[in-house]
Amino acid sequence: MELTKEYFEQHLEQTLDEKLDERLKNVATKDDLKGFAKRDDFSNFAKKDDFSNFATKDDLRSFATKDDLKDSATKADLKGFATKDDLKKFATKEDIKNLATKDDLKGFPTKDDLKKFATKDDLLEFPTKQDFYSLKTTVDDIQEKVTRIDKRTDEDTRAIIKDVAKLGKRVTRLEPRRLVAAAK
Repeated sequence: MELTKEYFEQHLEQTLDEKLDERLKNVATKDDLKGFAKRDDFSNFAKKDDFSNFATKDDLRSFATKDDLKDSATKADLKGFATKDDLKKFATKEDIKNLATKDDLKGFPTKDDLKKFATKDDLLEFPTKQDFYSLKTTVDDIQEKVTRIDKRTDEDTRAIIKDVAKLGKRVTRLEPRRLVAAAK
């Protein structure tokens, strides 16, 4: 067999015919299309783009059902509970940050500790500095007088001792004369 142009054209034509016949076996005829919808029939139907604003079943999973509500409180149940407005008069944790703690207070005296200290009323029973100055002046005067008395007493005592010593000498000199006069 000779490979010529005619041979290839004939072989190609025959192969194409076979393939075409095979494909045409599966092609629908107009009669086959009688029960099918035409594109014009779709004008009243929704397109996939029309669903973009609609919720899906997945979107509904996060929502509560009526069964979910059966254990929920009603407005009547809430009447005895505090509102946010009720809470405004109470201190927050932020409000108490600057308050002293019990540990902070440990270094400070208690009222019982203060009982051992003198009060201002107690001080009224004691002399003032003015009283001490006048007393000091009085004490200084007394000290001066005592010093003078001590000096005088000392001088007097020494004078008395001298006088006693002089008398003792005189008695000693006069005693033998007295004994002689008494013997006579």
